[in-house]
Amino acid sequence: MKKLVFSAAVVLSLSACLKTKDLPPDQRVLVTISFANVTTPDTAKVGDTVKTQLRVTAPDQCYKFEGVDARNSGPNQFDLQAIGSKPNPALPQPSCLPNVYVKDTIFTFRLMTPGKYVMRYYNGTTLLQADTLHIVSN
Repeated sequence: MKKLVFSAAVVLSLSACLKTKDLPPDQRVLVTISFANVTTPDTAKVGDTVKTQLRVTAPDQCYKFEGVDARNSGPNQFDLQAIGSKPNPALPQPSCLPNVYVKDTIFTFRLMTPGKYVMRYYNGTTLLQADTLHIVSN
């Protein structure tokens, strides 16, 4: 018992000496960016990889496309937003070309249950379009 108490006292005394150090701020922060064009297929088979063609845009060349945030918003319904990143505003800002950032990409996913699915694409809180995707049995 004395060894256990002694060991605990040593650990506590050593951990009290540990210094906490603030982590440096992230170089980039995540933000929503806009869909400019979305093409979703009408049908797919259960388990197939569904490929949606996307064109995303952002205000300038400092932005970068990071991915798509897809959230289940109801039975067989998904809300999607384009996620990008930009330089952290708390850090010195790089000079950015003023041209609009444009990226063509593909968003892939699989659905394992047959049925009718609604894919809703949002730019911020504004609905850009809603597509219906029919998943059929093999």
